[in-house]
Formats: sequence, C-alpha cells, structure tokens
Amino acid sequence: MSTMIDDDLRSTFVGLADVLIPAYKTMPPASGASVGGEPLDRILALRDDLREAFLRGVRAAAGEEPATAARKMNEEDPEALATIGLIAAAAYYMDPDVRDLIGYPGQERRPIDPDAPPDYLQNDMLKPVAQRGAIYRPTPT
Repeated sequence: MSTMIDDDLRSTFVGLADVLIPAYKTMPPASGASVGGEPLDRILALRDDLREAFLRGVRAAAGEEPATAARKMNEEDPEALATIGLIAAAAYYMDPDVRDLIGYPGQERRPIDPDAPPDYLQNDMLKPVAQRGAIYRPTPT
C-alpha cells in the first residue's frame, strides 16, 4: 500500500521528529537522519496499524510551530504523539550514519553450534542463584 504522504505532511512530521529527537553531542537531529524520506515510507508500509494515528497527529500539527504542536498533541491526542514518536525513533535508527555513531552494525548472521553448551552455563550467570539457594513460598494446602 502506498503511503500517500505529501511533502507538506512529511515536512510537518520532520519538524515534530526534531522536537522529539533533537541533536545531542555527536548525534544528529531526526532531520539529519532523513526520517521523512524512505524510512517513513517503509515503516508505514510495514506497520499499517500505525497509519491512522500518525496521519491524525501530523495533520493536526500542520502549519503550527512543531514544539507548540507537540505540546498540544500531548494534551489532546497522546496516542498520535506516541505513534509519531515511535515512527520517528524507528526511522532514526534505520539511518546508517546513526547506527555507525552508536556502534550498531545492524543484524548479523551468527551461526549457533548446537553441540556447544548454552551461554548461561559458560559465563557463570546462574552462579549467584545457585550460591543463594532456593527461595520460594510454599503452596497453600
């Protein structure tokens, strides 16, 4: 399904996304990660369930100053603002430069050796539990 998002709605979304994800130290703002382009289309194509609240919020914010619109939306339609925030964050972390900045290479294939013991047996993860001993409440009779 095509997103049918025009340039004005994209611009409104990017303004709201910049309010929600501003620049910080070496991290770019949402607009610096191209959240309003292909990532937005991809997310809306994959998550059609988000479309209604997203469009409702972006249309309500159209023509307003983004920070003011976000505050107003937080009061009047928090579902729409939460949906816009979810989409903005997802689109932000889809950007390769953002992933490089946080040191996340993306999903990688990691073959599993079926004969190797599980990690929790190799890294002493359960040691504190074993040392502590059993803790339970008896079942009432």
